[in-house]
Amino acid sequence: MNLSSLKLEMATAGLGMLVLMLGAFTRRDDKRFLGAISAIGLTAILAWSVCCGAVMGVGFDGMWVNDAMALFFKRLFLIATILVTVMSAGFAGKIESGVGEFFALILFACTGMMLTASVNDFVMLFVSLETVTITFYILTSYLRRQVPSLEAGVKYLILGALSSAFLVYGITFIYGATGGTSFSGLAEFLKVNGAGGLVLLGVMLVLAGLGFKVASVPFHIWVPDVYQGAPTPVTAFLAVGSKAAGFALLLRLLYGGLLPMKATWVALIAVLAALTILYGNLAAIPQKNIKRLLGYSSISHAGFLLLGVAAATAFGTGAALFYLFAYVFTNLGAFLVIVCMANATADDEIASYAGLARRSPLLAAAMTVALVSLAGVPPMAGFFAKFLIFSAVIGQQLWWLAAVGAVGVVASLYYYLGVVKAMYWQEPRQEAAIAVGLTMKVALWFVMAATLAIGVFQGPVVEWAFEAARELVK
Repeated sequence: MNLSSLKLEMATAGLGMLVLMLGAFTRRDDKRFLGAISAIGLTAILAWSVCCGAVMGVGFDGMWVNDAMALFFKRLFLIATILVTVMSAGFAGKIESGVGEFFALILFACTGMMLTASVNDFVMLFVSLETVTITFYILTSYLRRQVPSLEAGVKYLILGALSSAFLVYGITFIYGATGGTSFSGLAEFLKVNGAGGLVLLGVMLVLAGLGFKVASVPFHIWVPDVYQGAPTPVTAFLAVGSKAAGFALLLRLLYGGLLPMKATWVALIAVLAALTILYGNLAAIPQKNIKRLLGYSSISHAGFLLLGVAAATAFGTGAALFYLFAYVFTNLGAFLVIVCMANATADDEIASYAGLARRSPLLAAAMTVALVSLAGVPPMAGFFAKFLIFSAVIGQQLWWLAAVGAVGVVASLYYYLGVVKAMYWQEPRQEAAIAVGLTMKVALWFVMAATLAIGVFQGPVVEWAFEAARELVK
């Protein structure tokens, strides 16, 4: 049971080792083919998870659980990583050396993310989270000859180490008070003894550490600089994969260990959600760099996800899961365009996107679809995701949270549509057409189709997300 429940993680880690060995021993100068191998291998693993399912149940003395929610997140991570590896293949020309290692680190990060989906113990929580974080320490600074990339890596390392320290101290206090590290043990302790000062301090420190991973206020300060300086595929992976892993851990902890404290954490998360939405959207308005704008946008979307968590119901949790799934395609669609633009322009300034519709109608259309979906415009996936989130909040009569969310949506329309305006109504800096490779064209058409299809035919994804939520929120 223990090893068979890890088959998806072991297959992904094995694929990472294979790519690492191929990168080390192949004599070809152009190693972008490793991206194709990674994408094909991950697609096979995803198909295996669908066709053969997964071994469901509890393993490793209760530290590990495979259920519907775990399977939902693991498939989401696989889909996100497939798109990121395709994106990385288009970006590989900017990597001076270590292309094979770059793809291998992405696969190892995916392995860590998949581990987070099944966590049921604080020790496992720390191990899985650090597996993800350590790989990103390297990936963010991978363009070591570029100062912005090195700066991003140093900032992420320092603040990531600080968040890990919060996490370890919190786990230590919880263990000292309860005598165990399992989520279920913490829940039983809270039912009998209540939340004493030591337990409360430990829980707050752990939530602070997880707040760093999901980029919620006030733990968001690393996001804009790291998003701007890191290699674009790494930024995309941080925005969708690392954030989803943080929410997987947060949901596991809240419903597996902190359910007796529900009234306390609902109030806390509601306040954090409101602050995160307002800060992320208002700070995005004056941005001139597209990656920095999407960084602040990512903060605001963390706030919308926290709205679903604050609803504290199966419906709210299901809405958050659907939001995450839709967010993968919409956000990665924008970053696919940024990678293509980076190969044609020298910077990531929004001004470089002026007149993009003339230079590449496909890139302009893909960016427009991504941005209007992120803004919540129908019939895109982002619209229905926000609709579910608002329905969950209003269903719990949290009117003030719904009002804050509405303000955030209106503010986001301004800066998202500002980019669309530049692409279609401003004069281009250059008239030369932008070439897009066949692989990137296929990826762009795929994410556009997925974004529209999830918004129009959302039934299967909604059912899948809500089934996972109902198993968690019993």
